[in-house]
Amino acid sequence: MKRLTALAVLPLLAGCLTSAPPSVATWTIAYAPARAASSAVPAEGAPRGSVRIAQVVVRAPYDAKALAVLRPNGSLAFDPYNQFAALPAALLKGAVQDAFLAHGAFRAAVPSASQVATELSAETTVTRLALDCRTPGERRATVALTVLLVKDRVAYASAAGEGSADAADGDYTRAFSEAFSRAVAAALARL
Repeated sequence: MKRLTALAVLPLLAGCLTSAPPSVATWTIAYAPARAASSAVPAEGAPRGSVRIAQVVVRAPYDAKALAVLRPNGSLAFDPYNQFAALPAALLKGAVQDAFLAHGAFRAAVPSASQVATELSAETTVTRLALDCRTPGERRATVALTVLLVKDRVAYASAAGEGSADAADGDYTRAFSEAFSRAVAAALARL
């Protein structure tokens, strides 16, 4: 009976005797004006007015917390040990607002929940948010997005931008922030 009890308890203790699984690293994305491309120069002339950051959408499959990884064989994988601190769209809402404020072509940029009346609304769609590992020996954070300005419920202007940054050092907050900043600065410069 004692032997049977010992055998029953053994599986419960086995978890204590093994090494712990690797911890999950969480990363953020922010607008980094110093990392934005030189194309971030504001448009000349008077500011366009105020803009509401109406929505930020990240298209599937890049809308997950786990980092999407583009692989050399054309497939897409998700890194189980590296993820964003929140869903990407939630992380990018503040970053998009910061980019509009830093751009200088708008008098103000307010979040969607604000009660302030604005002349324009902005809708941002992120079409790629991935770690590109397709080239052997390289790891790059990549971002592609489109910004749509809406005036009186009609599309007013639209522009796309792309950005990438070296991620070989494993600092994905820095790399994705730099790639995002370049992409959004390129789009804003074309509006």
